[in-house]
Parts: sequence; C-alpha cells; structure tokens
Amino acid sequence: MIDNRTLKQDALDSLSGNWGKGVLAVFLFSVISFTIKIITNSWFGFSAVAGEDITIKEESLSFIRDTLLDYVLLMPLFVGTTWLFQSFVQGNRPSFGFIFSPFKRFWRYMLTGLILTILLTFWTLLLIVPGIIKYSSYSQTLYILRENPHYSIFEAIRESKEKMHGYKMELFLLQLSFIGWALLSILTLFIGLFWLEPYFRTTMASFYELKIKQAS
Repeated sequence: MIDNRTLKQDALDSLSGNWGKGVLAVFLFSVISFTIKIITNSWFGFSAVAGEDITIKEESLSFIRDTLLDYVLLMPLFVGTTWLFQSFVQGNRPSFGFIFSPFKRFWRYMLTGLILTILLTFWTLLLIVPGIIKYSSYSQTLYILRENPHYSIFEAIRESKEKMHGYKMELFLLQLSFIGWALLSILTLFIGLFWLEPYFRTTMASFYELKIKQAS
C-alpha cells in the first residue's frame, strides 16, 4: 500500500538534482504575478499607501483580479510548472524552458483555467465542503490533458472525476499533512514557500503517477 510517507519520499527523491529548476519555476511565476498585480493596482483604484484602509469593495475586486490573473491569464505557465514537477516524478530532467511549452496552446489552457475557476467558485459559493470535494474531483485534470492532448477540456475534467472516485479523502489528508511545513514557512517570512511549493506539487504529481494512474 502506498501511503502519504511513501508519496512524500518519492517527491523528495524526484526533486533530488532538480531543486534548482523547481524553485526557479515557482519564483518566476511569483515574480510575474506580483509584478502584474502591482501594475494593475492603479487600474482598479486600489489603495497604494501603506497603512491606508482597504474597503470591502477593494478587497473583493482584488480577490477577483488575483484569481483571474493566477488561474486564468497565467494558467499556461501554471500548467507548465505542474508538468515540470510531473516530469521529475517520471524520472525525466527536462530543460527549464519546458515550463513554457503550454504557451503553444495558450488559449486552450487559459480556457481550462477559466472553466475550472468558474466551476470551483460555483461549488464553493454553495458551501465550503462541496467546494473542497469538487477541487479534489478536478485535481487530476492538468495531468490528464498532458497525456491526452486530443481530449477536450470537459473530457479531461470528466475523467478526473472518474479517476478520483474513492480517492478524494486520501488526497485531502495528503494535502492537509503539509500544514506544519506551511506554518514553518511563515517563520521564514514566507521565503520557505519557494521550497515548499515544489515539494508540495511534486508530491501531488506522485499521487497521480503512483496512485491514480496505477489504479486505472
């Protein structure tokens, strides 16, 4: 039986010799996202002065802007980094430029991000628990799209739901096991997140490769 400890160890083994690429990929995504957010603050009329009160309207607009930016506009880059960590688990050592490969089908993956964001937002607005369940159900979509480039987005989402049947709680508990590391990262002024995210996302890739894929 493959338990969480095994999946985490597989992720660490996969990252051996690949930490540099993993950390750089996360850092690049963060820098691009942060830069665009700073530039667009004035467009949305957000408060730019430190200590200035932020209204509920500004908080709402900021959340919508951040969600659309990270999970729609920058989705192709997020897909590329996701596939990078999956490649590590598969025993491959792709060049850093591999993270830009999804940009060849930019609109496809941007649309994927938009559809997933709409679906997850809908379920989360109903109740938090259904949102968590659906997040787990859709969690394998990007891996499935990589291995089945001829699939439509909805075909990949449907297959992810089917493959995750009986595994949603296992994934939730696996993700929950990273809370301790997240708290420790806060103590490093969030710098540790640049190492935690590759570890977390490579573990998610291990979950797909060693559990979901093998069970199919």
